[in-house]
Amino acid sequence: MSVDKYAEKMARADSMAFVRRVMWKSLDERIRQVFDAHSEHTSTLNQFGGLFIRSARDDEPIRSSGLLSSQHINSTHIFTGHRLLGVSLVDQKKSNLKIASETNAQLWYSQGPSGQVLVFVAPYKSDAGEIDEKEIIIGKYIEPASISVADVKRHFRVFFKYCSCTSQHSANSLLHFLYRKRLMMSDFRYRSDFRAKAIKVVERVAILILGGAAVWASLYAGGKI
Repeated sequence: MSVDKYAEKMARADSMAFVRRVMWKSLDERIRQVFDAHSEHTSTLNQFGGLFIRSARDDEPIRSSGLLSSQHINSTHIFTGHRLLGVSLVDQKKSNLKIASETNAQLWYSQGPSGQVLVFVAPYKSDAGEIDEKEIIIGKYIEPASISVADVKRHFRVFFKYCSCTSQHSANSLLHFLYRKRLMMSDFRYRSDFRAKAIKVVERVAILILGGAAVWASLYAGGKI
């Protein structure tokens, strides 16, 4: 019976989802291994506003629940602290001056109920300006075991470059803007938008070409050229 067939498929999917969630602990260890290697360079990281790490299991009520990683939604966040920008702004709420800053650029790993993992970066948030995108997916994996230490190191490299590209003092650089757009094009959520815009550009160019060809044809037919 079809009901038995699909019940069996769902049971297998449930089992695989459990196995993938169990894998999270080893991925979290790999992430922290790479984080610890970077955290030794304190003076360098101070330029980013410091670097911090936090997992879902650190938050209440998960922390006090005693749940295993396979029993809750997993995530691990790497994030920066505050960077002062060296200029003052008017604080409209308090009617006084405050030093402009930027903070909370993020790299994070998020696991869905099925065990798949998405890797995101998010830009600095600043009271001196805004970045267009809220976050960008830089990796999509079927399970935590698919993410190696080399992959995590690459994610960190992308993150540090993305920090540089979204800092207010360098965000206006054309190269940084293009790098951000390249990352966005690799994010499947933005890909359809870019494709639609590209199609519109091609259509406009085609209309101009065809329109020009029609003009030339009419002039030729009229013996004017």
